[in-house]
Amino acid sequence: MRIGMDARFYGEAGPGRYVKNIIEHLENIDNENEYIIFLRKKVFDEFVPKNNRTKKILADYKWYSWGEQLGFLFLVIKQKLDLFYVPHFNIPTLYPGKLVCAIPDIIMHKFSTERGTTLFKPYFKLKKIVYKFVVKTAVRKSCKVIVPSRDVANDFINTFKNINKDKYVISYEGIDPIFNAEKNINIQNEEEILDKYNIKKPFLLYISSMYEHKNVLRLIEAFNILVKEKEFTGQLVLVGKDDRYSRDISEKTIMMGLKDRVIFPGHINYISDEETIVMRRNALIYVFPSLKEGFSLTPLEAQHYSLPCAISEIPCHKEIYGESVLYFNPLDIEDMANKIYMLIKDDDLRKEYIARGQKNIKKYSWFNTAKDTLDVFKGCVSS
Repeated sequence: MRIGMDARFYGEAGPGRYVKNIIEHLENIDNENEYIIFLRKKVFDEFVPKNNRTKKILADYKWYSWGEQLGFLFLVIKQKLDLFYVPHFNIPTLYPGKLVCAIPDIIMHKFSTERGTTLFKPYFKLKKIVYKFVVKTAVRKSCKVIVPSRDVANDFINTFKNINKDKYVISYEGIDPIFNAEKNINIQNEEEILDKYNIKKPFLLYISSMYEHKNVLRLIEAFNILVKEKEFTGQLVLVGKDDRYSRDISEKTIMMGLKDRVIFPGHINYISDEETIVMRRNALIYVFPSLKEGFSLTPLEAQHYSLPCAISEIPCHKEIYGESVLYFNPLDIEDMANKIYMLIKDDDLRKEYIARGQKNIKKYSWFNTAKDTLDVFKGCVSS
């Protein structure tokens, strides 16, 4: 088979990490098929094929753009592929060949990002309409749609009721190999890194974006209870990019009198993988209050570093984490504060959830994700 892979997100956060791991693991397990990897200019030299069955092609078209729908479309058609794989929803909608998508979630169908956008509001609303059209088209045209959890599959089934539910293939994700190869990472003195970002132990850790559905404001309100009512003397470290969402949240923490207690490292500098490793290794507890997730990878990465986790009791989390974490009601800041405090004050309880987390991480790997993906490719081409 001649398989094209849209890797234009390679090197980016979120879908970029998925793309990187899928490519690397498919190269390792597939000794038969030819892969054409489409990359943007800024990462073209960064990606180095591992064998002569993998070829890279420059496709410097911005995602979610007209260039993607026109220039990229003709470039892909020109390659005469047996199958085109898009590990996201942003397909060239007029692509006429066989197609497989891997879509992490459809959270934007339910949660808006309008509050944090800098776009002209009517233009933002138009983009939301286009987004829904492209997702629907991707689902309709794909031979199969790979999703990272049963919860996401159910979201698709409930949203696109006229699509056969057999179209969705559930394939869990895994921990990025960079974390498993920690011994090969050059990490500076850990205390220097913590000092760089004004982080003092003990601290609670959160790593993700700060969009509406991430529920970070309620986490800060719960942290305020821990500080004011339960006399917790530590910090809350919120690791995410410097954007309008995080700036708005930072301003609210100042108004609450928590300026030196809630830390935003991303406002000081870009946070590297090596620095997040240091933060995970030194945190007391990992907290994740999200209202909706597709797979929710960061608590799994925290478990890899023996961090006990207190996270929201939502369907995705129950599916992925079972009894390996301590759950709280994400809409109830008192419950959130109380559950986190249980882990703060009880050493034995923390050790129990650390042990449970170590067992849980063994269930997930990118090898399995790649194997599932390759099976999908073979099934679609042979059908």
